[in-house]
Amino acid sequence: MTTAPCRSCTEKPTGTVGHVDLSLYVMGPYPGQSIFKCGECGERWIRHYGSAAEKFAWTRYREQFTVRTPRADPVSMRAAP
Repeated sequence: MTTAPCRSCTEKPTGTVGHVDLSLYVMGPYPGQSIFKCGECGERWIRHYGSAAEKFAWTRYREQFTVRTPRADPVSMRAAP
């Protein structure tokens, strides 16, 4: 996995499936929302109801929710006795 968005995520998902590397990650907190994760770059997307013209719309997860960077485990940082 890379840390930069892949080409498909850079272009933004569309339609029902978004793009070929997206798979369902977890159901969203609101009705009609599903959160998908890209198998190539790890980017997460929220699929939600769009409009009459476009059934689904896609929003980048990190634009809606705070994404925290994991911190080092303080126990493993201690010096060995």
